[in-house]
This record gives sequence, C-alpha cells and structure tokens, in this order.
Amino acid sequence: MDRRTVCITGSTQGIGYGIAKAFANDGHRVILNSHIRDDRAEDAIGELSALTEVRFVQTDLSKPGGAEQLIETAHAQWGSLDTLVNNAGTFLDAPFGQLTEDIFDRTFALNVRAYLFASQAFANRVKPDQIGANIICVGSTNSMAAERDSVAYDASKGAVLMLVKSLAVTLASRGIRVNGLGPGLVRTPLTAAALAFEELRKALARQIPLGRIAEPEDIGGAAVFLASDEARYITGQMLFIDGGILANQLSWGVEP
Repeated sequence: MDRRTVCITGSTQGIGYGIAKAFANDGHRVILNSHIRDDRAEDAIGELSALTEVRFVQTDLSKPGGAEQLIETAHAQWGSLDTLVNNAGTFLDAPFGQLTEDIFDRTFALNVRAYLFASQAFANRVKPDQIGANIICVGSTNSMAAERDSVAYDASKGAVLMLVKSLAVTLASRGIRVNGLGPGLVRTPLTAAALAFEELRKALARQIPLGRIAEPEDIGGAAVFLASDEARYITGQMLFIDGGILANQLSWGVEP
C-alpha cells in the first residue's frame, strides 16, 4: 500500500510496539506515544528510527483533553494522519467485592474514553478528499468472553467492540473505516508477572489450540492488513488474534 502516516497510542512496549514495528517494517511513518518518555520510549524511538521516520508524542490519554492533544500534535508534525491505532490500555481489576469507583473510572478513562475522543479528533481532521483514512481499536478476547474478577476490564473491552461497530457506521459516509483487533493472551509487561510462573505458563499454553502464548509481533501484521487497501471493504469488524482461544470448547479428554 502507499506510504502512510500512522499514530499508535501506548506504543513504546508490548502490543503497541509490536504494531508500530510492523508498520515501520512496511515502510510507513510512525508516531509513537506514551504518557512518559522513559528508557523504553527512547529504545523504541531508536530502534524504529533505523527502519523509518519516527516521531514521539508524550501525552497522558487517561486525562481529559489528552487524546485531543495527541492528535493535534501528531497532525501538526506531518500535516495529516492516515491511520490511528487506539492501543493504550490498562488492567487494574480487583476481586469484585473490592472493586472501587476509582478503579472503574481509571480503567474506562484509558480503555474506552481515550479511544472515543482520539477517534473523534482524528476523524475531525480527515480531509474530504483524503483516501484510505482508517481507525483500528485494540480490544481483546475479553471483548467476547469474561474472566473471573476482571469485571471492569472485561466491561471496558466489551465497550471497545461496540465502539468499533458504532464508529464504523457513523464514519462510513466520510470514507473512514473502523476495525478492531482482539488479541488473546500475549507476552507483554502487563502479563509478565503471571507468566513468570512456569507451571501456570504451560497450563495456559495447553488451553490454546495453537499451543503457544502470542508475542506482540503476532498482532502487528493484522494491524498493517486492516490499514491497507486490501482491507478497503472491511469495516466494523473485530479480528481476533488468539491462537484459537475463542473457537475452543472444553475438552473431555485428559490433558497430557
């Protein structure tokens, strides 16, 4: 596809960085984002700069106005944006009886509100004659299936699924496509602590039909495809990249 300018939120590590690297490898200009400019951000900028043109915008998307600030700054750097990838997210859940309004509000502020208002700011700057503008929202298998004591997170990812559908219908007349990615279990900083336990890691991998836990790089190619001209008639869809997790039923056999 033609060279695009792509802004990816929460993109200095984990899934966001995997997506940014995939676009960079394909020759597209990349705008990275994080709420802090730490060593991971500097490393990401340095690594991707060897592949393509890179910019970095430091913005806390969980704060009111943060999403608008990101798009305004990113747009000013290159004059236009072709693709927005809403990826920045958090997991703060506690056991249901201990779930607080603060946890709920912080979860939805980043996982849902930031997606909505970044998308609004992006769409408001798409020119009438601009071709191929699109938005990708990173949801989760939790958009479709719940986990125990993950109520706020599951609800936020369910909201992302409907946000994708609603934005797709709302923005179709303006030529803006909107789709989602639904990763399953991925090795990221958010999952690192739990996956450090070998027995748990192996038990989880056995439940995945493809037999392994995903790496961030497994998600990036799907994002590049959804942003491409090859996906020009796809909108309002959530593409689950889960190794078969959602396709799997309980097994009646004895696991080895």
